[in-house]
Amino acid sequence: MNLKELLKGISYKVISGKEDTIIRDIAYDSSDIGKEDLFVCIQGTKEDGHHFIKDAADKGAAAIVVQDRSAWEVFEKEYNKTLPTAVLVPDSRKALSYLSANYFGHPEKDMILIGITGTKGKTTVSWMLKTILETEGYKTGLIGTNGAFVGQVRVPILNTTPPSYDVFHLLDRMRKDGCHYVIMEVSSQGLKMDRVEGIMFDYGIFTNISPDHIGNGEHKDFEEYLYWKSTLFRQCRMGIVNGDDLRVGDIMKEGTCPFLLFGTKAGRENIRYIAEDVALVKTEEYLGSHFIINDQISGEKQVCELSIAGRFNVSNGLAAYSVASMIGCRRENIIAALKKVSVRGRVEIIYSNSRYHLMIDYAHNAVSLESLLKTLKEYNPKRIVCIFGCGGNRSRQRRFAMGEISGNLADLTIITEDNSRNEGRFYIIEDIITGIKKTEGDYLVIPDRRDAIRFSMKYSQPGDFIVLAGKGHEDYQEKNGIRIPFSEHKIVRELLVSM
Repeated sequence: MNLKELLKGISYKVISGKEDTIIRDIAYDSSDIGKEDLFVCIQGTKEDGHHFIKDAADKGAAAIVVQDRSAWEVFEKEYNKTLPTAVLVPDSRKALSYLSANYFGHPEKDMILIGITGTKGKTTVSWMLKTILETEGYKTGLIGTNGAFVGQVRVPILNTTPPSYDVFHLLDRMRKDGCHYVIMEVSSQGLKMDRVEGIMFDYGIFTNISPDHIGNGEHKDFEEYLYWKSTLFRQCRMGIVNGDDLRVGDIMKEGTCPFLLFGTKAGRENIRYIAEDVALVKTEEYLGSHFIINDQISGEKQVCELSIAGRFNVSNGLAAYSVASMIGCRRENIIAALKKVSVRGRVEIIYSNSRYHLMIDYAHNAVSLESLLKTLKEYNPKRIVCIFGCGGNRSRQRRFAMGEISGNLADLTIITEDNSRNEGRFYIIEDIITGIKKTEGDYLVIPDRRDAIRFSMKYSQPGDFIVLAGKGHEDYQEKNGIRIPFSEHKIVRELLVSM
């Protein structure tokens, strides 16, 4: 493709070479550069792509996009080979998104896009919607925490919201594969790092917000985190938001689209869909809920049942119901889909019998662990056995808080390892113990996570809820920069055979 065509819609200046240069592909990572590629220099939190201009040129890049002109000028003076074309832009991260959209022929315009943001519930709502749309007969793409899905085919990704080039690459693949709808989890980091820059979502969903992702390399404080969440609604044609959330007004005030509200609290103004008469459902096969959805405009009422545990999932079900109703999905298909939906790693019961329920959940911070354990208590188990660790190279405060929460809410905590990354697992475990010692909760330390799971199953008591928290959908453990295969789903199946 011609470089000039790729630069359409972008403010730029050619500072070396010609803008009619032929481009084979786009790269934003120097390790991916090929001959005749366009290399976009991104200033990241850890690396600055401008440091790799020479590497890109040596590999045969046809053109380079920079936002730091001085970096190019230093390279230009020292390089003694044929220079690639150089393009100066105000913001190379934003430019990457528009370049990628042009390169892939704007696939986002050929499908209906649904973006979901919020602290909790993004993955659950996305899978609820995917199940509903597929029940309606629509092939659906999904990009989120559990990976990207082109219909039923999973494509591994590293971030909830991948870099913009990868987003457009996935959208292009989904379009070619016949997807009519695409559901995307849009993280605050994804919005802050311009990973969905230039994309207009047909529907945007806000689930809820609470403090998270605050610290070095993320957000400086809660207000910044809230702000970036709210910016999704500058890129939507219609916003569907949780009217129960205390900060919903702050989310909406940044929006440029009309809004529809859902909630669980009767009497709130301007809420279209209300969940009434919520009751919890407990069977040997699943934990769920039963409620009535009241459309406060039409006056229609609809009985709904979820096979996912927790009152908080009633709000997630309402979010999915609201969007599906706006789209025009048939009510019977919406209700049938919500009753059968299962979300990998989200209060997912992977084994149960008359003795105990064993479940996996992604709860990996204080807010989500507290919500999970309080949810399980509402089903009146004999005991809650909580198995968890904490990630390395993350806030120590998270470890103290999670230890204290589990000590207060679980009957037995088994402290183990998670993704230790570049920290020693025992250092992390000691931090968790510091938190749990503030409580009177019983705990054990079993550093090897597989051993911890085996112990909980072998010594289970009648009426136990055993919850493996923190890993959820993940199928690896990360240690010293290496991801080692580790699937709790697989481990439980193996233990059931051997025990």
